[in-house]
Amino acid sequence: MKQRWIKKYLTEDQITAIGKAVQQAELGTSGDIVPMVVRRSSAVRHVPVVLGLSFALVFLGVEVLGFNGWYMSDLFPFLMGHWAYQVGFLAFLMLIAWGLSHLHPVQRHLTSDEDEKEQVWKRAQLEFFLHRLNRTHKKTAVLIFVSIMERRAVILADEGIAKILPSNTWEEVLKPLMEFLRRGEWSTGFQDSIHRSGELLKTHFPEPTNNPHTNQISNNLIIKE
Repeated sequence: MKQRWIKKYLTEDQITAIGKAVQQAELGTSGDIVPMVVRRSSAVRHVPVVLGLSFALVFLGVEVLGFNGWYMSDLFPFLMGHWAYQVGFLAFLMLIAWGLSHLHPVQRHLTSDEDEKEQVWKRAQLEFFLHRLNRTHKKTAVLIFVSIMERRAVILADEGIAKILPSNTWEEVLKPLMEFLRRGEWSTGFQDSIHRSGELLKTHFPEPTNNPHTNQISNNLIIKE
């Protein structure tokens, strides 16, 4: 079942175009290219807690200690009444914090770059094995993995490819992909990286003329939470 949130980033036609790009890129090579997009890789359960505590500290700090003689009740006169009004207002702030915690920019801001990088890498590795990309006949599968919330990408190649091509080979594929992601051009980024990966595979892993390549993995874009 296709995730509804993907419509914000890719149209049906763009998803179809990505699948066709894979089909075209695999012509003439024994390799398999697998594009995948996930909603997020990083754990973000800390975000509502951090935001809630921040809002609460600001509220209590301003109201109890004051800031340059200014108090929260100066802006919201009803807070001068019963304590229940103050509790209710604080609960309202917590509700706002909970809503903001679901926004990707807020989640990125409250997650360190190193943490994001590590968690996206681990998620890509997990998906590589979950989808049995390590089980292709000649160990020549390539995963192009994009995590939307972090706007990060990882390219993983199986051991059959790693024996021939060093890991830094994929930097020339990853750099333009990352630039497309920063601009929000998800479909163009995928198709460009698929094309570049296909050219590398055709050069180093051409399809044997006496043993035509049979597609072991679907060409469709894999979409997951």
